[in-house]
Amino acid sequence: MKLTKVFSHNKFNALIDETYETIRRLSTLKGGEYSGDSDRLANFRRNGEDLELPMETVWRVYAAKHWDAVGQYIRDLQHGKTRARLESIEGRVDDLLVYLLLFKAMVREKESDVGIVRPSVVSASPKDTDTSGSGSITGIPSFIHPEVINPSTGYKNDC
Repeated sequence: MKLTKVFSHNKFNALIDETYETIRRLSTLKGGEYSGDSDRLANFRRNGEDLELPMETVWRVYAAKHWDAVGQYIRDLQHGKTRARLESIEGRVDDLLVYLLLFKAMVREKESDVGIVRPSVVSASPKDTDTSGSGSITGIPSFIHPEVINPSTGYKNDC
């Protein structure tokens, strides 16, 4: 099968820039509408408390409607079906990106509550990359387990 279409790196980078601006705008507008001015996770906390559910469960329900729309779009493509949509599929993707960032905020909050320290992001130049096939950067193991710090003692726990 011969590939005839190419989505260039330049086009992809432009898409990243455009998407970043879109999700920043969506996050600001919808964040104020749903959560107010102080706690970006207030909507999830409030509804979780009302329903006696963890806020992550509330998040999952809210995000699921967008996943459902993406899934239906893919099924429609497979069956050659077109349908009118209230929101564009790109809009659903942008909403999901915002939801994923909100979930990431929840994870960070939980991790900081239990003292998990995330490893630093390591960027490597090609000359620093191990060519042995292990997938590691010279001197850094390919699997870095974050240290877990016990908040009451301040010492690292053995994992």
